[in-house]
Amino acid sequence: MSFYQNKSIRFILTFQLTLFLFVVLTLFAILILQRFQTNLDSDADVLLTSKIEGLEDSINIYWDVYRRTRAAEENFAQVARDWVATGSSNSLMNGLLVRIYRPDGGLVADNRRDLNDFHFSKELLKKIRKQKLVFENTSITNFIGFEIRFRSCFLYVESRWQHYILQTALETKKIEQPLGQLQLAVILLLPLFLLISAFFEWLLIRRALNSLLSFMDNVRGLDIVHVRQPFHPDQFSETEIQEMAKAFNTLLARIDAAFDQQRRVFEDLSHQMKTPLAVMRGELEVALKKQRALAEYREILASNLEETERMSAIVENLLKLARFDAQELQLEISEFNLAEVLSEVVAQLEKLADSRHLSLVFECPTLLMISADRFKLQQAVFNLVDNAIKYARPRTEVLVRAVADSMVTITVHDVGSVIPAEETDQVFERFWRSKSTMKEKGYGLGLSIVKALIEMHGGTVSVSSSESKGTTFTLTLPRSKDTLPCPKENVSH
Repeated sequence: MSFYQNKSIRFILTFQLTLFLFVVLTLFAILILQRFQTNLDSDADVLLTSKIEGLEDSINIYWDVYRRTRAAEENFAQVARDWVATGSSNSLMNGLLVRIYRPDGGLVADNRRDLNDFHFSKELLKKIRKQKLVFENTSITNFIGFEIRFRSCFLYVESRWQHYILQTALETKKIEQPLGQLQLAVILLLPLFLLISAFFEWLLIRRALNSLLSFMDNVRGLDIVHVRQPFHPDQFSETEIQEMAKAFNTLLARIDAAFDQQRRVFEDLSHQMKTPLAVMRGELEVALKKQRALAEYREILASNLEETERMSAIVENLLKLARFDAQELQLEISEFNLAEVLSEVVAQLEKLADSRHLSLVFECPTLLMISADRFKLQQAVFNLVDNAIKYARPRTEVLVRAVADSMVTITVHDVGSVIPAEETDQVFERFWRSKSTMKEKGYGLGLSIVKALIEMHGGTVSVSSSESKGTTFTLTLPRSKDTLPCPKENVSH
């Protein structure tokens, strides 16, 4: 389970900011401590070097003055002990180890009697003689056997009369004591600083989210009645919340439109179903009032069957549209000659056109190849031509025409009932029927199915209507399957 699951935005932002601050401050503290330690080591080396160089000068002056005489050699050990015992006003120099050795490592003078002798390794002696000035981290035990770590400076002195190895050393813990104090301060102050910063971050984030919380309260207060009342973006000061309010207003408008469409669908459906149900009920009630002849019963049952088929057709078309909406239908794309499909549709509807005294005219190139779902495209064109025949004026013609370039355009033109300009936007809505054609039989679903089928192919459908030119439906389709829309996958939640 994710750490952030079921956590508030305030908690997540505060945690992330505090974590980021912790990482930055920790890295900064590490750099500061490393730099501080480097400076401490450098300062210690400078002190050790200054002490050892002063001791070197004293040795050189001594032998330049006394030369190599027996008395000078006998007195040197005492003089050397005085030199190494000399204190310093520098607090860091307190506890300084100062020793003078012979070239073979034998001790000449020492200012720390509490420490055992330092044993030179052959490698260290060789290194000192070669490099002259050497810094080493060393360990020396005291009289009780406890090991003490030192930062040591060794200098090989070559006077004209004598050679010596000088050592100055500071206890490592004395050098690192300020560093330890600084580390302790960082360890104590860093959590305290993070707690204080997290508190103020929480307050600032809470203040910044007040508008979002207010927006959420408004959303929670929405219901079916208030869905028509949009938010006013100007009531929020933050640009992001204003954009969210605008986006939510767009969503509310779509929901409102969906509610209206759903309401109209149910109203139209109830109206469409009410008529056949009323007819069936009336006929059955009449049939039951008295004994009738077999022929009358057959007539009543035939009428009921007709009404039942009508209701079945309505339900079937509604289910088909529902499957379109749910994107459950998939296109079976193949390449075929559109002229053959249009010719089949015209042949199927020719008798219907003749019965209405209409001339069905077909204009199309002999070869018009297209990649599409043959059955669904044929169904769309069939519905469109059937609709044109149904509403065309008697003794006129219905023209079916197809042309192609980069796109395929199919037009169905008739001269009949004109669709008012204010109703053209509603033509493809479910159960919509023009007021001027209400007397014609129909369910108002055919054009909705046409629109759904054409849009599945990535095409468009439009209508234009006028008194002088009649009504023209136009289908526009891509020719190549490469331009068809990708099918959307159903996602289960």
